[in-house]
Amino acid sequence: MNNKLIGKLKNSKIVWYAVSSLIVLSLAYIANFGDFISALKSINRFYMLLSLISGLSVFLVWGYVWHSFFEELDMQINLFNSYKIFMAGTLMNSITPLGQAGGEPFMAFVISDNAETSYEKALSSVVSADLVNAIPFIAYLIVAVVYLLAAGSINNIVWQAVYLLTGIGIILAASGYIILHKRSLAAAKIYGVLDYLETKSIVERRHIEAVKRKMEEIHSNFSRIGENPKHLVRVTAISHLAPLTQYVSMYFILLGLGIQPGVTGVFLTIILGGLAMWSPTPGGSGTVEAAMSGLLVALYPGIGLDTALAAAVLFRFTTYWPGILIGYISLIDLKR
Repeated sequence: MNNKLIGKLKNSKIVWYAVSSLIVLSLAYIANFGDFISALKSINRFYMLLSLISGLSVFLVWGYVWHSFFEELDMQINLFNSYKIFMAGTLMNSITPLGQAGGEPFMAFVISDNAETSYEKALSSVVSADLVNAIPFIAYLIVAVVYLLAAGSINNIVWQAVYLLTGIGIILAASGYIILHKRSLAAAKIYGVLDYLETKSIVERRHIEAVKRKMEEIHSNFSRIGENPKHLVRVTAISHLAPLTQYVSMYFILLGLGIQPGVTGVFLTIILGGLAMWSPTPGGSGTVEAAMSGLLVALYPGIGLDTALAAAVLFRFTTYWPGILIGYISLIDLKR
């Protein structure tokens, strides 16, 4: 059964990477493939190096947030091993064909195996860290939209992206509120469903009790996290550095392609383009490149699709693909 499941996941992953590649190749064809390749080759190597350094810095920020939650739950993991576990988890999230939210259960397994802790505690830390790491994108969106409204320079394409990101923001905010402040209410609802299943003899009592015990541990861990607001404020402030590292990465890429980047244009491209990471492809592959290239064309009328696509692809080479390589090395090292 396990071999069949692994085989299905592997085949699914291959299919979605094929879809991702097809999206990028289709855009390159529309843009004129020759011009796209020429744009890729024209990047200034010095600016590309600066972009890579800045792009990799995002993993340092996110990894530190993870480590802080490990410490908060008294998980005995040093900072270096926390980064290795985070990068291995990043690999899981990047190859799971469920967009940005598919790898957390796998990450929790990696943590529990390497930190000698329970799966429930590991999952609590992962969910908490991911919620905190999502907050800055919503906060920066609000700043960007207020600026555009004041300047009167927001178009329909950007508005559609704003609506979608706002919806995701509401979902994330509601999830965080329930986890930190309404855990008992949510647990009571789930317990009610479990009791119904037991009463109707749909599920055996021992299985119901096992699920309840796991839920109680998760509930307890979230309670501990919510009882320390100073920690939450501190890690949330630190997590706001992550989008800035991506901003700087794209800024240097545009400079390297001979484009004078404006502050607002790059800012919106990073924040709104990040929406595509929630698409059902591994790590948003293909869809992120499509979204960012479309935003660059919309926000910079002088940029052709070939150059915009080149910028988006190069951006992913500095912020996404290195994470897969480092994550693979980290996972192999953790399994030794």
